Amino acid sequence: MKLVDAEAFRTGTCYGGEALDWSPINLAAIAVIGLIGGTLGGLLGLGGSVFIIPTVTILFGPQYHLYQAAALITNVCVAAAATRKHRGRGTIRRDVVPVMSVAGGCAALIGVTTSNTIPTGWLYILFGGFVCYASAAELIALARRKPDAAEQPVGETRWVLAICAGGIGGFLSGLLGIGGGAIMVPILRKFGKLPLKQAVASSACAMIPICIIGAAWKNTSIPALAAEGKTTATVSDALSLAGVLSPMAIVGATLGAVLVYRLPAALIRGILSVLLAYVGVRMIMSGLAT
Repeated sequence: MKLVDAEAFRTGTCYGGEALDWSPINLAAIAVIGLIGGTLGGLLGLGGSVFIIPTVTILFGPQYHLYQAAALITNVCVAAAATRKHRGRGTIRRDVVPVMSVAGGCAALIGVTTSNTIPTGWLYILFGGFVCYASAAELIALARRKPDAAEQPVGETRWVLAICAGGIGGFLSGLLGIGGGAIMVPILRKFGKLPLKQAVASSACAMIPICIIGAAWKNTSIPALAAEGKTTATVSDALSLAGVLSPMAIVGATLGAVLVYRLPAALIRGILSVLLAYVGVRMIMSGLAT
């Protein structure tokens, strides 16, 4: 892989046609991206893709289907590492996670199928528009200084909340290659009245099956996308990229999940807002330029 401009990616001179150039500088850059993405994912209840996808796009040019396929695999690692840290702290809500996982997994299949039919430029614009909305919503909540919800005991299965959070999060996960936490966490907090730590932990746990299903379906779709001329990437490219991103993402997710219990909730929400605003604008610009 080379640090190249967008034109090189659009003409297929980096992927699909010649071997990946895994130079030391590129390996280091991708590993750092995985580390930061994993840390933010573990800290904020995301899969890490809201940082990984736009950052690799900025450095290596637009190749959305490749990045989506690799990021979904990385999301599984991030979510699993974060969940391991959350487990035992009583913050994973058993009254929503099982149903969220099933609903999200089914919706992820629909999301991936939809992403395979949408022009790449529109995928970037949709991605950017969504995260800008999420950023604005969080900034408004911070400005109002609305306190975090109080912890609640686990009760009966909350079907409507779980299906809505999992279904919407899973669909966007498959459509955009994100973990789904960027929408599941706000839904659990706003409509489920869950405190931030419980929403983050529950989202991370539900992301494991959601992203496994999404990653499997997306990577299976790559040969067909290549045959249709929608990507120059191969499954091997996606697995290679995920293989470099994932180890450091696991380290980062573990660190981020620990920080959830040590940093003030307002600071975490502020980090989330700034990150999403930056990502959203850059992704919209990439989509318009593609």
